[in-house]
Amino acid sequence: MPPLNFFIDIHCHPNYKPFARAHRQSGRVPGPQGPSTNQRSSLWYYDPPVLTDKLANYFLSITKFRQHNLTAALYGRLLVMAVGLGSVEKFFFKNKIGSGIISDLVDDFVSEFGTPRINTIQRMKDYWSDFRREMKFMEEQEGQPVRIDGHWYLYRLVKDFGDLQNCIQANEADNAGLQKEQPLIISIIPSIEGLHILNCGLENPCDPSVVKANARSLKKMKNVPWFVTFSHHFYNELCGHARSLRKQIGKLTNQEEGINTGFTKLGREVLDILLSPTGGRRILIDIKHMSAVARKEFFAIRSNKYNDSFPIIISHGVCNGLPTLGATVSNYPELGNTFINPQEEARGGDGQYKDHNLINFFDDEILEMVRSGGIIGLQLDERRIANDETIRKVKHSVHRNKIMHYRSALLWKQVQYIAELLDDHGLYAWGNMAIGSDYDGLVDPLNAFWTAEEFDDLAAFFERHAYNYFKDQPGRIKHAINKLSADQVVQQIFRENAWQFLKRWF
Repeated sequence: MPPLNFFIDIHCHPNYKPFARAHRQSGRVPGPQGPSTNQRSSLWYYDPPVLTDKLANYFLSITKFRQHNLTAALYGRLLVMAVGLGSVEKFFFKNKIGSGIISDLVDDFVSEFGTPRINTIQRMKDYWSDFRREMKFMEEQEGQPVRIDGHWYLYRLVKDFGDLQNCIQANEADNAGLQKEQPLIISIIPSIEGLHILNCGLENPCDPSVVKANARSLKKMKNVPWFVTFSHHFYNELCGHARSLRKQIGKLTNQEEGINTGFTKLGREVLDILLSPTGGRRILIDIKHMSAVARKEFFAIRSNKYNDSFPIIISHGVCNGLPTLGATVSNYPELGNTFINPQEEARGGDGQYKDHNLINFFDDEILEMVRSGGIIGLQLDERRIANDETIRKVKHSVHRNKIMHYRSALLWKQVQYIAELLDDHGLYAWGNMAIGSDYDGLVDPLNAFWTAEEFDDLAAFFERHAYNYFKDQPGRIKHAINKLSADQVVQQIFRENAWQFLKRWF
């Protein structure tokens, strides 16, 4: 069992903004990662939000600060993280406002990537090379000690659970962090978000032989990704995606090609390559961003072809409050109705009215995940965890502790929903949830929990909600095995479940 003084995040992006800032000129190979913590191209660069940043996020849902960097992670006791690598898809920045100077200014205002990186993405013709440069960027400063607030730290790209255990054991030494020779270690587990990085989903049709060759190469890398998100925001010629972009960014971008479709022939071939135990290390599959149709196909493939031999991973997701695909009414309306989004009065590329519930997960999918021994990382994005009406009704306050209480309750409702769903089906309620923040994936964080630095605060408020839940509503959980103490619930969600999953599958 790990020590009790750190947290785990199974999906985050401390890499996106530093890698973007390593691009000095448009279209050129990026420079190295900054060796100094005060360089914007460093994973350690600390950029907490100021008042204007918080106001921009509150009123415009724009994140003008770094939600995730390794210094903020230290302050939040976040010492183990699965980091999502992979090129940002070009159609984020090659959108309806074009690719000129005005477009660059708008895109930079939203992303803070800088014009050189934005132009590089807009002109992208080779995702695979871009991904390899990003991996090299991560490897450049691995193992290099940095000094922060008088203590010494470094990060390592860990290769398996044994490697991770060694890092944690080193951190338990009495003098860990006090000397340059024995720094405190942040453990980074590489993963990938979006298999467009195999060189598919560009303007022109992909070369299937190149895509499959890249998939084989992925399994033999120095730092093999632990799992991959098969789809992302745009069609990648492998697998249909769920609608994920709303409001202004949804109007500027076009997700319609391939929306809500299933696996292609090439996608099934790539799936077999990654899941094969031969030709390198097996890479697990993360079902976030897959279309609901593709998720059903994946479950069938997992059962029929692979005999349920691997777990279902949802690295960053939440429930949509509906029992199954096609349902429109929640079986648990008290909480479920706070999640369900109304459909738009416009049809999408699938010919159906645009449905923003499909990016989140149905009750039967949560049950399938749990029965597989899988895990769900709870996403800390306000736009995902509750519908607009629910968010509008959240109480306001000028006091930070009250804001934290009200906003953390939004996420607690997701935890409560999953726990009661599992308890209702006679399953252990608390063993398959973790945190998958998606911080610096350009998400809209819970107000007052702006960055990884607030992980400690979020855990504390979760314990408050858990305590009140068991005290005030003791009858909602029926089975004795699911009646835990508040601190046990927090330990499981913020650390222990992810640790046990790593022990079994990493």
